[in-house]
Amino acid sequence: MIADGVPTLAGLAVPVAACRPGTPISAVESLLRADPAAAGVVVVDGDTVHLIDRPTLDAALTGRLGFGRALLHGRPLSAVLGAPALVLPATTTWDDAARAALARPVGSKAIPLVVRLGAQDWGMAPIGPLVDYLSGLHARLAVTDDLTGLGNRRLLTELLAQGRPETQALLFVDLNRFKDINDTLGHASGDILLQKVAGALRAAAAPGTGLRLGGDEFVVHIADVTGLPGTGTVEHRLRDAGHRLLHAIAGPFPVGGVPITVEAALGIAHGGMPGLTDLSAAADAAMYAAKRDRTRVELWSRALTSTHTADLAARSELRTAVGAGQLTLHYQPLVCARTHRIVSVEALVRWAHPTRGLLAPGLFLPQAEQSEIIHALTERVLHDAVEQAARWHHAGRDLPVAVNLAAPVLTDDRIALLIEGLLAQHRLPAGALIVEITESAVMTRPEQSAELLRAIRAMGVRIAMDDFGTGYTSLALLSRLPLDELKLDRAFVMRIHHQQERVIVEAVSRMANGLGLTLVAEGVEDEPTARILTDLGADLLQGYHFARPAPAADLPASLSPLLSPA
Repeated sequence: MIADGVPTLAGLAVPVAACRPGTPISAVESLLRADPAAAGVVVVDGDTVHLIDRPTLDAALTGRLGFGRALLHGRPLSAVLGAPALVLPATTTWDDAARAALARPVGSKAIPLVVRLGAQDWGMAPIGPLVDYLSGLHARLAVTDDLTGLGNRRLLTELLAQGRPETQALLFVDLNRFKDINDTLGHASGDILLQKVAGALRAAAAPGTGLRLGGDEFVVHIADVTGLPGTGTVEHRLRDAGHRLLHAIAGPFPVGGVPITVEAALGIAHGGMPGLTDLSAAADAAMYAAKRDRTRVELWSRALTSTHTADLAARSELRTAVGAGQLTLHYQPLVCARTHRIVSVEALVRWAHPTRGLLAPGLFLPQAEQSEIIHALTERVLHDAVEQAARWHHAGRDLPVAVNLAAPVLTDDRIALLIEGLLAQHRLPAGALIVEITESAVMTRPEQSAELLRAIRAMGVRIAMDDFGTGYTSLALLSRLPLDELKLDRAFVMRIHHQQERVIVEAVSRMANGLGLTLVAEGVEDEPTARILTDLGADLLQGYHFARPAPAADLPASLSPLLSPA
């Protein structure tokens, strides 16, 4: 059955008979033998309901040594009842039912659901279709921007992969002074404006597809430039399309009783341009050229400034690295300050460059954070880190993994959904993931960052503030952030042998303790430093003194005593 376009359990449940706990097991066996289509029975004991499906009954009657039928001869159903079943109304949507089923303990996730079809009528719903439905729902949501309903960055990647490179074109759009609107009217009004711009862009994008990359960045993907209206060269028609698009999204749009006119810069690139190797990077570069030169619309060409050309080449190389699997994760342990046993690990990205060797993050992350590449890079790191954490978890090792989120990622309202989807996909408890953010990243947009972090924290994911003590976080904001850990900046650790630094660290330790936060000291390189930090109240320590970052495969070999299951 479907209600308001959403399938419910009424259409999935198979009717089953109801029995009492005292019903003989042999009677149920006879009932199921007489009706091969019967999936099982429910056992109603007051307000408690149990489910006995065919596999459960067969297993009980067989027994571990094959004597189950003899041992259970004449016994009632109460002898084989397990934990109470999950009972849901027939009006429950598949989405809600799947989430409720997957929230059960690990050993119960595959057990069918009991559906109350009426006052005395019962049904049984298998888990398989629900999980498949939820996976499909996540797949659709994964390519949709939550705020505007447009396609998102992942959909853009799929569209680019599906089409012929030489016929595709991209129009990158960046709104001018959007931050001023947020600061003046508030983020809620800013979101309304983005939705209105998205609606106008969707209508004007034909024959292309409108998408939102995040923040105030939009893009139109055109699969075949030969279908563009107008006359003249492809470049001329693309430029006309760009101007029409800017006119369409200009407004004015009424937001909070104020008419807002939108100004934007637009960059264009298409696969047939000579010398173009990366369509996204080229359109992005053209957009920044239009913004810099205030030309409104700019086509990519080799005539871009040498600095911009160099940036484009480097970004293209990094974008290729993300897609080609050249990024790898090394893991550095965080140990208990008093026992030196490993508590968690931090995932640190490395670039296995084909000609320059293994590159440290400082050589490429700053550039990634200045472009949209940081989003794809973060998605790759999150995927690999969660996957590795799941391997450890399912092998019996509770080893939480911390992943850093850069400032641009904290403005992407899709990141929480991505994390939720990865945890569900890999069946990893949320507590096995730690998200690290820096003070400077939070202060870029404090309220928006706090809202995103609260959404992530609500899943059960832990939040750590990295490099604490070097930024500008106000104590008032600190108390409003959903934090679990403070990571003391290594600058304090390096000078811990000076009395003034000890006083600061001790004060931070008291504050963290008062806020119920775990205090982490990173950059610990010798035992005397470790002892001082422990005495000053640090809970966890991290640094070369304990272990250098290493691939996951090397951690069990080199640190097996610390990594053994509890």
